[in-house]
Amino acid sequence: MNRRDIVVGIIVLAIAGLFLSRSRKPEAPQLDTTLPKTEENIENSFKLEIPDDLEKAELLDVSGGISGGLATRKFENGLFTFAILVDLPEPPSGSFYEGWLVKDGKFVSVGQVFIAKGGYLLNFKSEVDYSDYDQVVVTLEKTKDSAPEGNILEGSF
Repeated sequence: MNRRDIVVGIIVLAIAGLFLSRSRKPEAPQLDTTLPKTEENIENSFKLEIPDDLEKAELLDVSGGISGGLATRKFENGLFTFAILVDLPEPPSGSFYEGWLVKDGKFVSVGQVFIAKGGYLLNFKSEVDYSDYDQVVVTLEKTKDSAPEGNILEGSF
């Protein structure tokens, strides 16, 4: 084999490589399937089916942990219903989790999040329509009268 054959071979390989790299299909864009997966996990944990007619918000851990969950809401026939279904660790002794609806920095407590089969749960009902409160926060509280120790979960409708 002479020098000319080697050079021609390299050029042929380079052209073939260029042709192959251009003929590859572009990668399909990644679809965000976070909410359906979160919803499925919550439904499996709590052994229930979340109705499709509810507004849903994924709750993400902002405390550095791996917790998460789902909040649902609906205003119908003069009744606002709101629920939080979350996977959280047991709070430290003397502490508890509190649920909040937030609008423009104004927090409205919707109650304490209680342990339930499969995780933690809060159900809230009111004749007041809180549908314009578009943020949900779950905090860790020490006592009813103390300031929150910090946000654990947050999400938005």
